[in-house]
Amino acid sequence: MVGITKAGTILVVDDSEQTREMLSGYLERHNFEVLTAVNGREGLDLAGECHPDLIVMDLIMPEKDGLEALDALATNPATQEIPVIIISGQGTRMDQMLSYDKGAYFYLEKPFDLKLIVERATELIGRESG
Repeated sequence: MVGITKAGTILVVDDSEQTREMLSGYLERHNFEVLTAVNGREGLDLAGECHPDLIVMDLIMPEKDGLEALDALATNPATQEIPVIIISGQGTRMDQMLSYDKGAYFYLEKPFDLKLIVERATELIGRESG
């Protein structure tokens, strides 16, 4: 029996357990492998170790926020090519502009449409999600 090919690996970085679980479950049902981290520092460590195909990251987090993490990702040769989708429940227009300036591919405000996350992930990873 042939195994199911995963659509790609996504690292979800959010300090909200509810958001991590919701995103992980939905993405896994759409055939993505999902890794999770609870803050920007942990997310950077996992990104460097595991080299995910995509990062979905909250903007407001302890230890390292999304903007600091975007800076760190961009300056590390091992992670600078990983596309990032920023999600935020408290972000301002300035946060959105800064996110794009620092390399985010998309910026989505919470609450966001889970279908849109899958569409964007599929687009950025360049594969069908099944």
